[in-house]
Amino acid sequence: MNNHTKTLRPGFLLLVLSLSFFFCLIQTEVARSQNLINNPITVPMQVTAGGHLVIKATINGVEGNFIFDTGAGLNLLTKKFADKVSGLNKLDGSYTGHRATGEAMDLELWNVKSMKIGGLDYSNQLFSVLDLDFPLDGLISLLPFRNTPLTINYKTKSLVFESASSLKRLAKSGKSTALQLADDRGKALDIFANVRVNDTLTLQVGFDSGAGANVYRFNSKFMNALGVDSTKTDISYRKSSFDPKMGNKFYNTKLGKIALADADVKLNEVKVSFIQGLIYDGIMAMNWLGEQLTIDIPGKQLLIN
Repeated sequence: MNNHTKTLRPGFLLLVLSLSFFFCLIQTEVARSQNLINNPITVPMQVTAGGHLVIKATINGVEGNFIFDTGAGLNLLTKKFADKVSGLNKLDGSYTGHRATGEAMDLELWNVKSMKIGGLDYSNQLFSVLDLDFPLDGLISLLPFRNTPLTINYKTKSLVFESASSLKRLAKSGKSTALQLADDRGKALDIFANVRVNDTLTLQVGFDSGAGANVYRFNSKFMNALGVDSTKTDISYRKSSFDPKMGNKFYNTKLGKIALADADVKLNEVKVSFIQGLIYDGIMAMNWLGEQLTIDIPGKQLLIN
């Protein structure tokens, strides 16, 4: 036997097989991405009276109606819907997140083998399952679309998964604002942007399509800097929809102006709420930005056409 010849060990064979499987997964993901290069896909979207965006999705073969919620962070199935779905695999770990109002949510995590939207199959997605009274079947967050730019078109009531060429055209014709990503260990994903308030403060706010339409909320700690007198606001208290023992005080008033910090998009004489205990500078709806909004997570930008 040649001195340079060695017997292949079982461990080495396992490594080769593992790498082969890994590269097959990569090729599958690339193939799925290439399907969008020249073919943007349009999905019908319902806009409710409150401004919420509703899309259809098929979870492990079961179709349901979901709110497309850019502020959800994590995907959600209601227990009622999850009970209809087979093949949900509970993961060993969990995820503790916080609602914008500061309320902690300790969530179990489930793996969904297949989530289909508009013919696109996003495999192996993370979902939480909650037993709550909810009119739809759950929430679809931005988490599955970290590699897929998509457009919310309020005018045509559609959600468009953009191709490389269509994204390029949108970038040429529209305004762009920088997005900051809150990517929490690959388990939750939210988007933020800088907003000028009353030409006085630049605040980092979360863009939350799940808030509905015309919702503008800021942390109450900025009231003094913005010259807001709390005694001249309409004060209310709202209990948590998850834990009635918890809640937050809202100071409802008007501000003269909000605007994107790096794009010519503004709104005057805005009804806003300052919230005691908000964990962000602010959160707001997206409909005020324009009729067609493209969320490009890979490019960390929001395109406004």
